[in-house]
Amino acid sequence: MKVREVLATFKRVFVKRKYKDILFRFVFREKCEILQLYNAINHTDYTNPDDLMITTMEDAIYIGMKNDLSFLIANELNLYEHQSTLNKNMPLRGLLYIAKMYESYIETHGLNKYQKTQIKLPFPRFVVFYNGEDDIPEELCMRLSDAFENKDEEPAVECVARFININFEHNQELLNNCKRLHDYSYFVKCVREYLKKGFGKKEAVVLATDECIEKDILKDVLVKHRAEVVDMFLTTFNKKMYEESIRDEERVNTERERQRAEKAEVRAEEAEVRAEEAEVRAVEAEARIAEKELEIAKLREENARLKGEA
Repeated sequence: MKVREVLATFKRVFVKRKYKDILFRFVFREKCEILQLYNAINHTDYTNPDDLMITTMEDAIYIGMKNDLSFLIANELNLYEHQSTLNKNMPLRGLLYIAKMYESYIETHGLNKYQKTQIKLPFPRFVVFYNGEDDIPEELCMRLSDAFENKDEEPAVECVARFININFEHNQELLNNCKRLHDYSYFVKCVREYLKKGFGKKEAVVLATDECIEKDILKDVLVKHRAEVVDMFLTTFNKKMYEESIRDEERVNTERERQRAEKAEVRAEEAEVRAEEAEVRAVEAEARIAEKELEIAKLREENARLKGEA
């Protein structure tokens, strides 16, 4: 499929939507579910969802910036993102998100960043839930400083993204401690299994939905919001297809540039060889001319000698 066709499909899906939530964000939209996820990750036992204050950014507030989930609890600012691709720019995105959240925190609490005394800020945590198909460890950390060209000095800023692999075969203890995350991970696995069996995208999502409802997995979400879930999953596929097509085109363009560069290099080398050959021919021609001049000089000397003897 050409990039224009994929882009057109991508636009049709998104323009008609009144929301842009991905399934992960939709599944963890209630405070009680977010609190369960927080407890599972941090080995805490908070029970009151009202202790948690949602700070998730929306496009309407920060144009072009929308994170999956962020909240305050126990003087901690938590940023949760979901990724199905291993994006090495997540620390940079985290830095931008967290800066905006601190800005909102300062404004909401009426703090003065210009005062002499130090204002206290919540401790930041940045977690990326990864469920892509690339093989990664149970956990890994990416640092903003890894992107800095100068690594000899201590950077003025740092942001660490903690990646947690939530594919169903990984981090079983975490999944067992958070049923919502367990169910989400199982649902994704179920869709992939039906895709591997040769079903189309929509059929795979519908069959996975039916199976999970029967097994009481995400049942409250899948029964009540069945159409939305299918739409979200298909939108995710279209978005992924669009992004992969863009990457394919970039790879093609890169390959074309490489081939053009190689051809230009070959042409340059050939021109250099031709120039060297021309220089050799010129030297040889000069040598032949010198030989002829020497022969002529010898003939003149011989003529002069013969005339003198006569």
